[in-house]
Amino acid sequence: MTTTTARPGATPASRAPRTTRLDATARTAAGTRRGADPARPVRLRPPLRRAWWPDAVGMFTWGTLLVVTALWVANSGLQDVLAGPAAALSSLGRLTGLWASNLLLLQVLGMARVPVIERAYGADRLAKWHRWVGFSSFHLLLVHIVTLVLAENLYTGTGVVQSAWSMALTYPGMLLAWAGTLMITMVVVLSMRAARRRLRYESWHLLHLYAYLGVGLALPHQLWTGSDLTAQPWAAAYWWGLYGAVLVCVLVYRVGAPLLLSARHRFEVVSVTPAGRGTVTVHITGRHLSRLRVEAGQYFTWRFLTGPGWTRGHPLSLSAAPTTAGLRVTIGVDGDDGERIASMRPGTRVLVEGPYGRMVSSARTRPRIAAFAAGTGVAPVMALLHDHAATSRTTGPDTLVQRLSDEQDGSLLQDAAWLADQYGLRHVTLVGRRSRTGTSWLPEQYGHVAGPQAVRHLIPDLDEHDVFVCGPDGWADAVVTDLRAAGVPDSAIHLERYTW
Repeated sequence: MTTTTARPGATPASRAPRTTRLDATARTAAGTRRGADPARPVRLRPPLRRAWWPDAVGMFTWGTLLVVTALWVANSGLQDVLAGPAAALSSLGRLTGLWASNLLLLQVLGMARVPVIERAYGADRLAKWHRWVGFSSFHLLLVHIVTLVLAENLYTGTGVVQSAWSMALTYPGMLLAWAGTLMITMVVVLSMRAARRRLRYESWHLLHLYAYLGVGLALPHQLWTGSDLTAQPWAAAYWWGLYGAVLVCVLVYRVGAPLLLSARHRFEVVSVTPAGRGTVTVHITGRHLSRLRVEAGQYFTWRFLTGPGWTRGHPLSLSAAPTTAGLRVTIGVDGDDGERIASMRPGTRVLVEGPYGRMVSSARTRPRIAAFAAGTGVAPVMALLHDHAATSRTTGPDTLVQRLSDEQDGSLLQDAAWLADQYGLRHVTLVGRRSRTGTSWLPEQYGHVAGPQAVRHLIPDLDEHDVFVCGPDGWADAVVTDLRAAGVPDSAIHLERYTW
């Protein structure tokens, strides 16, 4: 472990390095890497947030489920459950179909980047919710299909396969519904962890878009054959309105808003420079950046218009505080698209979608910042530390705990060294393989140290800090567990996982 410590406001000559030790073998070194003086942050307008947004979004979600259940009850759903096996199966099939359709629409709405929803929960929580709702709606969809086919079998006395085939050919819109089900099934299979490991993010994201088409193909059969949707005019109006609202949100916030943002600011690449082994830093400028609502710690989806592959979106956090002079991102170049990005020339146009994320300085409840970062997860916390640097002169030094596989692995080490020199940042590097026993987020040579104890050793004045954690999901979750065990309340923990 290496740590650089300095008093805020002191000159480099007057600072005496101090080591935070986990055991007697810990190494100490002052920051030896020196980078150029980054541009002084100029705070841009932060996105608006309201404390009641999460409650409003939650009430809307549960309200829609209550409405569709009421539609089922109003259309003799409960009576049919007691009317015999065939009627009971048909009634349960209708109910699960309503729930599945409602959840599918809410799933699409949740990832439509609606500002109220995005800023209420944050992208990390929305992604987990999106995954949970997706699998839940898919399971309900399977129950819907099975119960209705079994009910048809009991009504007609034919075989199960023949009943399913007859329904597909004779019921209006059913062939489209089956096609939509196959597309949704494909997306669900590709969303399983084993399948995702074999796909690059860009390919998975492109295939994931077929879920939109699958949901759209299910609409006709619901409105043509679903008695819960057609029995009353207000029921049909509800479903048409819900589908229409979701479609409008997707078109406005996933298509229209990004195009308008990119056209207004005309983002373009200024330079591409190495930032560490396997990473580069991309500097981006644009017009009228003082009007851009963004905070340090947020991320955009970037599309670099460099020829073939420009349609691939890259969700990248800002790696420095946003300024009126431009934005900065740091990206790994070892992937399929890395060579294209690393070779970009100045003037390359950029399409931008965002900003997203709630791991921002304005979410703090305490005066100082402590950050735990692994891999490229250092980018958003570095932006936070840049943004808070000047304030740290009066509140006390911030802390960065950076996880590295080896001494040459780290990104943005020059930035950390500069912040240590100029603002007294306490920079701790945890170098080596992850421990396979004991505390898993520490290097193996420190795995025997209890996690809560390690947290307190690394940040003795922990109770004065909000803690920002960013990195791979397993590592980040382990850090958060030990932070809670060390007494840090959830209100002071801000988590963003690098996963999809």
